[in-house]
Amino acid sequence: MKTFKARGLLAVIILSAAIVGCGVQEKPENNPGSTIAPTASPSPEPTPVLNERDTTIYLTDDELTETVEHTVKLTYETDADLVKAALAELQKDAGENVLVLWKPIEIKSVELADGLVTLDIHLPDEARLGAPGEQLVLETLQKTLFQFDFVQAIQLLVDGEKIETLMGHLELEHPMKRETASNQ
Repeated sequence: MKTFKARGLLAVIILSAAIVGCGVQEKPENNPGSTIAPTASPSPEPTPVLNERDTTIYLTDDELTETVEHTVKLTYETDADLVKAALAELQKDAGENVLVLWKPIEIKSVELADGLVTLDIHLPDEARLGAPGEQLVLETLQKTLFQFDFVQAIQLLVDGEKIETLMGHLELEHPMKRETASNQ
């Protein structure tokens, strides 16, 4: 009888181990009644859509008598990025017989909101010019930015402040509006 009890006990242990083992092998993903959520793989970040646009950057001739057109291809994601890219190009060299009046001007910040570009700059002494140069600095800025339909006005600040004149010769409007620039 002892062997019969031992065999019965052994059978119960083996059967219990088999049942427990089968339950462990079940994966939660395959069990629809499971409350354990499968681990989700991280979804990749969406790739930004980059646009390209041929844009005219306005510079000046080396004698400060007129503006000179320089066409570049700009890559951008948003309208604000397009404005920033155009301003960056306004500061780059563009070849011989062309002056880049914006090169020594430090652009501290650029914001675009509701058609208004707010541009905060720092104007070092080497960027200060006579009246014709001051006129061309403003003209190249306006022509470059007002070619974009979404830009209706430009608020030009120097070190965060509205100033009456950029270099002491021409009165600044706050903000400079598209209509004003087209009348010049």
